[in-house]
Amino acid sequence: MMLRICLCASVGLLAVAGCQPAPAPTPMRTGPKSVDFSGQPDTVSITGEPVTPDSILSSDPAAERLQDIGGYVLLYYSQQKQLPQSLDDLAQMPGGDSLDLTSPRTGTKFDYYPTGLWSSDHPDKCIIACDPVPSGPSRWCLLMTPPSSGAALVVTVVAIPEQNFRKYRPQQ
Repeated sequence: MMLRICLCASVGLLAVAGCQPAPAPTPMRTGPKSVDFSGQPDTVSITGEPVTPDSILSSDPAAERLQDIGGYVLLYYSQQKQLPQSLDDLAQMPGGDSLDLTSPRTGTKFDYYPTGLWSSDHPDKCIIACDPVPSGPSRWCLLMTPPSSGAALVVTVVAIPEQNFRKYRPQQ
């Protein structure tokens, strides 16, 4: 009789345990969430269309080349703790020999300013490289935010209206 009671109790416990709902599976994360850049303020291209990272690079070969140069500037800075003296220094880095340093409009090298061009309108940013000629009403530039305490060096490809570009000067 005792064996029967134990057996029935065991079967009952197994039945109850087996009927418990399984925990919900954890959703698998496939990658970072996409970001909609079109709603950001002041993100209008030369044509008046909203600017996205892909539209910047696909809109003009000068922007694409400056983006590549910007990546090498960041790599150079992380290794040397200073900006290169010339764009040719970037070609000496691993993979840098395939870097195109010329403007697609003129066939000459991009203008480069190792100490930056500065504007009183934006004292926290400077132009370090740019297309030597404007693209319509603007000029493609590699804009740098210098590193500060707790922040990294940042470079961005930006189309700066020519009237604003002319306000940038070497620091005295």
